Amino acid sequence: MLALGAPGCAKTTASSQSQFSTTTALDAGRSMGAVELLETMNWPAGVTPVNLSPSAENQLQRMVFDDVELAASVRDIAAVGLIIDGRPDGALMLIGVADPVIGNMSFVDGLKSAALIASESAYWGPMTGSLMRSEDQIWGLLPLSSVVAVAVTDERSQLDKVMNSLVRRFTRP
Repeated sequence: MLALGAPGCAKTTASSQSQFSTTTALDAGRSMGAVELLETMNWPAGVTPVNLSPSAENQLQRMVFDDVELAASVRDIAAVGLIIDGRPDGALMLIGVADPVIGNMSFVDGLKSAALIASESAYWGPMTGSLMRSEDQIWGLLPLSSVVAVAVTDERSQLDKVMNSLVRRFTRP
């Protein structure tokens, strides 16, 4: 299990000009990538993206790039901390997958086995993902064709807000 905690992910102050953490691993294809999805998000009321803390950013990068098989499937990554209802309460990592069909499914399975222990199915709109509870945190993993979303929050309702916004953005560009 990753040590990425929801309250420790976001810096406590949001700058007026947010700069998101992004990493490009391979050339972007024609399908939507992680960076494009993050840059075009319509955030739900009460949710504000902020820069990740340096330790959270390092943990997220290690989660993907320390595993050779996962890293080989990554096209790009975008990650933000989340201020929810005025509190630093979560993080969102979007992972652009190089092969949105075959590669995405094996990538999701690998990510679930690496990060989500004892997960259960979760439904956000018409999409199915995975959910895991760990102490006081709720983790969600949602494959969106060419992008995989991984989010952590303190409460299920907060996770639902974030994931439902992603589904709306992805299904209604």
